Amino acid sequence: MKTGTTFFTKKLKSVQERPRLAVTLGDPAGIGPEVVLKALADPEVTSHCEITVIGTRSLLQSTYTQLRQKLEDKEALADPEQLSLLEIEASAERKITTGVGNAVSGAASFVYLETAITRTLAGEFDGIVTAPIAKSLWKAAGHEYPGQTEVLAKYAGVERFGMLFVARSPHTGWLLRTLLATTHIPLRQVPDTLTPELMAKKLDLLVECLRVDFGLETPQIAISGLNPHSGEQGQLGHEEQDWLISWLEQERQNRPGIKLDGLVPPDTLWVKAGQAWYGEGEMSTEKAIQNRSTERSPNVRSPKSKIQNLPDAYLALYHDQGLIPVKLMAFDRAINTTIGLPFIRTSPDHGTAFDIAGQGIANATSMKAAIQLAAELANQRINRC
Repeated sequence: MKTGTTFFTKKLKSVQERPRLAVTLGDPAGIGPEVVLKALADPEVTSHCEITVIGTRSLLQSTYTQLRQKLEDKEALADPEQLSLLEIEASAERKITTGVGNAVSGAASFVYLETAITRTLAGEFDGIVTAPIAKSLWKAAGHEYPGQTEVLAKYAGVERFGMLFVARSPHTGWLLRTLLATTHIPLRQVPDTLTPELMAKKLDLLVECLRVDFGLETPQIAISGLNPHSGEQGQLGHEEQDWLISWLEQERQNRPGIKLDGLVPPDTLWVKAGQAWYGEGEMSTEKAIQNRSTERSPNVRSPKSKIQNLPDAYLALYHDQGLIPVKLMAFDRAINTTIGLPFIRTSPDHGTAFDIAGQGIANATSMKAAIQLAAELANQRINRC
């Protein structure tokens, strides 16, 4: 088994019960086609769901041919001819070159996503897994969106949504869950964007997700402060004193069954997470090996062992506050999950990596994990219906 990527604890009963997933190629000039082909070559990824690739077959075939010349293990790639693929003709396809993103490749990636959303809302798929896109190339193609998350929310008609990052430690089996209160906005806009209403919406989303998708009825959630040392009683910033502290106290009264830790200073927020991820003082080597070799479902509470008051999830207030630690610990295996949508959406937590596209060295671990988590969560929603 490939450690850190498998979420299922048991096989589904029949092919008919398997969730239907749309997998987009992302920007076809980036590593999206490569990681998709590598992920779909793994039977542990494909055995639990029905997968349809959304993209341009000729571009995928070109990537396959190019990579076959570079990789010694020919079975590491899925043959595009053997895949279920929803063909999307790329405008000016000949202008798309592997490793060189441009407005044409950006336009293609937008159409792939748009098609996946439309077909999913029409009932053809239970969830979407998106390969990475380049936001600057969307803009070059005339699409003014901060990212794929915002497009998904707009087309789905929801105003209440969030970016939850999930990763399973290959060292201990602990599951990291991090929600961002704000996402793709400039840092200087964060203090003005954060409000009690926004924080309450994000906390609502997180609590609901932990309950419905992860089976945690009474979770423990760590909430970060905004300023260094959470403001140092107003000496290093005033937002905590002005409203964040009082907001959190009100939330504690409104949610008596949930433990809300905070406001935790941002520089110490991730200490226990790092210990849980790497297993420092947490469990024996034998236990860690056992966790790495056992298939685990995301709705199973992670072992807390000797770490006291280890949170089940984290609520970070802005993009880098949450994603620097996530990517430091789990760059190759973290999954971006959009919560609040009427369908499942996951994505690997990495970019297009134009600089290594077509070289055969892109790591598909995060894409595999994204597909597996999407299948697991979609299956849970199907079973609840």
